[in-house]
Amino acid sequence: MAAPLSLHRHTPALSSDNPLLRTTNNNNNINRKVQLRQCLVSLEKCSTMSELEQIHAQMLRTGLFFDPYTASKIVAFSALQDSGSLYYARLVFSQISNPTIYTCNSIIRGCTNKNLHHEALLFYKEMFVQGLVPDRFTFPSLFKPCADLSEGKQLHCQATKFGLASDSYIQNTLMTMYSSCGCLISAERVFFKMNDKSVVSWATMIGAFVQWDQPDEAIKIFERMERDNVKPNEVTLVNVLSACARARNLGTVKRVHECVDENGFGYHVVLNTALMDAYCKCSCVSLARDIFERVPEKNLYCWNILIKGYVEDSDYEEALLHFREMQYKGLTGDKVTMVSLLLACTHLGALELGMWLHSYIIKENIEVDVALGTALVDMYAKCGSIVNASRVFEELPDKDVMTWTALIVGLAMCGQGNKALEYFNEMQIGGVKPDAITFVGVLVACSHAGLVDEGISHFNSMSEKYGIQPSIEHYGCLVDILGRAGGIAEAEWLIRKMPMAPDHFVLGGFLGACRIHGNLEAAKRAAQQLLELYPDNGGSYVILSNICSSSRKWEKAKRIRELMAERT
Repeated sequence: MAAPLSLHRHTPALSSDNPLLRTTNNNNNINRKVQLRQCLVSLEKCSTMSELEQIHAQMLRTGLFFDPYTASKIVAFSALQDSGSLYYARLVFSQISNPTIYTCNSIIRGCTNKNLHHEALLFYKEMFVQGLVPDRFTFPSLFKPCADLSEGKQLHCQATKFGLASDSYIQNTLMTMYSSCGCLISAERVFFKMNDKSVVSWATMIGAFVQWDQPDEAIKIFERMERDNVKPNEVTLVNVLSACARARNLGTVKRVHECVDENGFGYHVVLNTALMDAYCKCSCVSLARDIFERVPEKNLYCWNILIKGYVEDSDYEEALLHFREMQYKGLTGDKVTMVSLLLACTHLGALELGMWLHSYIIKENIEVDVALGTALVDMYAKCGSIVNASRVFEELPDKDVMTWTALIVGLAMCGQGNKALEYFNEMQIGGVKPDAITFVGVLVACSHAGLVDEGISHFNSMSEKYGIQPSIEHYGCLVDILGRAGGIAEAEWLIRKMPMAPDHFVLGGFLGACRIHGNLEAAKRAAQQLLELYPDNGGSYVILSNICSSSRKWEKAKRIRELMAERT
C-alpha cells in the first residue's frame, strides 16, 4: 500500500528586513511598554512589603526589573516608605547591575530617616566603588543628621570638591548642619556667601540663632532681611517672634504683627499663638488678648499662653477666670495649664483652690511629671500645708533639683529647719546637685534652727564644692544667721567684706538683729547706711527709735523721731 501523501509547508527564513519580523518586534515593544506602565501603576498603589514583593517577582519574570528606572522604584519604596524595609532595599540594590545615583540617594535618605547615620556614610563610600558621583540630592541627606562638626566639615569639603557647595539647597542644609553642631560662625559664613538667598535661607539662619539662644542676633538678621526687601513666610515670622519673646523686644513684635496683617497671615494658628506668646513675654497681655479674641478656633495651646501670660503679669485672678471660661467651652486643661494655675494659687496663698486643682488633676487623669509635681509641692509648701507638700513629694517617681528645692525652701519658711536640712542631705546622697536657690533654703533653715557653724559651712561649700558664687541673697541669709545668734560684730564685718553693696534686706535684717540684742552702736551705723541708700524709708528711723527706747535712752529716741518727721 502506498504511503499516504504528506504535504510539508515550506517556511522561508525571516531576515531582519522581513516585514513580518518588524511587526513582531513592534508588538513586543508595545507589550513591554504596556507591562511597564502597569508595573509602575502597581508600584504607585503599593502600600505594603507583601504587595511590593509580588510586584518584584512579576518584574523578574518579565525581565522588567533590569530596567534601571523600575528597579530604582523598588529600592525607593523599600528604603523610604514607613512600611518598607531598608534591608530589602539593600538586597534589591545588590541585584542591580548598573544602579543610578537616584537609587543610591534613596538608600542614603532611608538610612538617615531611620537615624542610621553611620550606615548612610558607609553606603556613601560604597558609591565611589561603584563609580558613581554624588549629586545635589546626596549631600543634604548626609548633612541633616550630622551632629559631629569634624565629620560635617569633611562632608562640606566633599561637596566643594564635586562643585556642589554653591547649590542653594545644599547651602541651606549646610547651615542647618553647622547650627546643629553649635558652630554658628560657620553657619553664618555659609549664609553670607550665598548668591541667592531664598526665604528658606533667611528662616534657617534666624532659626539657628533662636535655637542657640541668641535672640538679638536673630532680630538683626530679620532687620537685614527687611532692608533687602525679602518677603518673609510664616516660618520666618514664627522664628522672629520666638527671638522677640526671649529678648523682650516689643518694637519688633509690633512690626511683625503689622507684617502678619499686611500679608494676610491672620488665619495662621501657629503664627497667632507665637504673636500672643511674644506679647505676653513683653508684658503686653492686653494685646495678646486682642489676638486671642480674633482667633476663630482657639485650641488649648492658645488658652495656655493667655493664662500663663496673666500669671507672669501677676494678674492671678484673671488667669483663674480664663480657666473657668475655658471649662465652659468644654476644654480640659493639661499639665501646662495646671502649672500656671498652681503658680497663681501659690502667689495668692489660695490653699483651698490649690487643693481643688489637685483633685482636678487626679479626676482628669493628667500626668504628674516633674514640672507639675514641683508646682504642687511648691504650692502646698508656700501655702503652709507641709504635710501635703511632703506627701506629693514622696509620691513623685522622678524629682529634679527644683523639686527638692521647693520642699527644702517650703520647710525652711515654715520654721522646720532641721527637717529641711535632712532633705538636703538626702538630696546630696541621691546625687542631685543643688543650685543657688537650694542654698537660700538651706541657709534660711540654718538661721531658723540656730545652726551657726553649719550655716557657715554650707555657705562656704557653695563656691568650694559646687562652684556657685554667693549672691546678695546668700550673704543676707548668712548675716541673718550670725545676727540671730548674737554675732553682731561678725555680721557687721561680713557686711563690710561683701563683694557687692548691701541692700535694704541685708541692712534691714542686721538692724533687726541689733534691736533683738540691744546693740545700739551697731544699729546706728546700720541705720545710717540704710538711710544713705534709702533716705525716704521711715522704717529705719522707727527701728532705731525703738532700740533707743528699749535701752531707756528716751532723749535719743525722741531726737530720732524728730529727724524722721523732718525727712518726711
